[in-house]
Amino acid sequence: MSDEDDFDLPTDFPTNIETNKSIQNLPAMPFFKKAMHALNLLSYIVVLSTYLVATYSGFGINGISDEELFNKHPTLLTPNYKSTKFIWGVIFFTQGVFAVAQLFHPRCRDHILLVQGIGPFFILASVAQLIWYVSFAYGMLITSVVFLFGALVCAVGLLARQYQIFQQAEMKIESKKNTTDMVIPVGRAQKKMEDSVDDGYLLLRFPFGIYAGWITAMFPLMLSIVISTFEVEVSVLVWVAVMGVALLTGLSMGLLLRKENGLPSYSIPSVIAYYFCGVRVELEAPNDYILATYDEAYLNMMKNVSAIAAVMLLVTAVSRFVAIYLRDRCFKKNEENDVYDSTGLDGIDYVQA
Repeated sequence: MSDEDDFDLPTDFPTNIETNKSIQNLPAMPFFKKAMHALNLLSYIVVLSTYLVATYSGFGINGISDEELFNKHPTLLTPNYKSTKFIWGVIFFTQGVFAVAQLFHPRCRDHILLVQGIGPFFILASVAQLIWYVSFAYGMLITSVVFLFGALVCAVGLLARQYQIFQQAEMKIESKKNTTDMVIPVGRAQKKMEDSVDDGYLLLRFPFGIYAGWITAMFPLMLSIVISTFEVEVSVLVWVAVMGVALLTGLSMGLLLRKENGLPSYSIPSVIAYYFCGVRVELEAPNDYILATYDEAYLNMMKNVSAIAAVMLLVTAVSRFVAIYLRDRCFKKNEENDVYDSTGLDGIDYVQA
């Protein structure tokens, strides 16, 4: 494989859908695959165009811009718009790279994490996101919450399906390693490939991780907006906000501290921590409606809760990353110092097939 083809894709388990016989035998598979790739790109273009119109056109959707729409529905969970709008730039950039690569790069186009992992989930999530935003702009708040939840289900389902496929592939590889051993000379290029085995993270998983993280953060915000339209007591709105922070923090900590095979998920907790920072910034200078609705004690409590949650997630993510990195370095060093040679041949590394 040349340096130009050295993409962020797996090197130790099948990446091509031809390895799956049940799918290979479907006669319409080439057409279906091409159609899915084209629809992925079309969905991306439509959603991106809607975002650009809503944010930068000056007239927005239904005569209201993205910033004005969220300022129209202030809550204790509303993040500062100017501080958090950059996340959409990251989401659309990474999804754009994915949308182009899945059409034109052969290894990405036939990758098992794309064809079987992403499948129709990205298209469905894009449709749900589009309906969510348009219905939100037209004041159909309950409808917007329903479709936002649909986008969340699709994004989480996509990531769960990818994780399941990757785990199955890892189990097959481990099974082969435990049953078949062989002695082969290992060159420098082969050794480098073994040491830097990846799983298509940057192209096929990271764009949807940060997307799922932001949609997850948006869901309790939208619920809070809907509930605030009813005549409920202020204490109920405060309770919804606190529970939203608690649930998002608990979810993020679970993803960071999980002990299953593979690294913890950093993208979703990091995005949620970014969202909490936006909430903290907004509550530093709340608008007149928030000041008139909530006591200063409630505002101070939410400022402290959101700040503590953000710091806790960021510290946990960094410390977890450092701990796992040091652990892997130690394991690698121990393996290099304890080479098992079943044949007694000098100068030949023992590699499990």
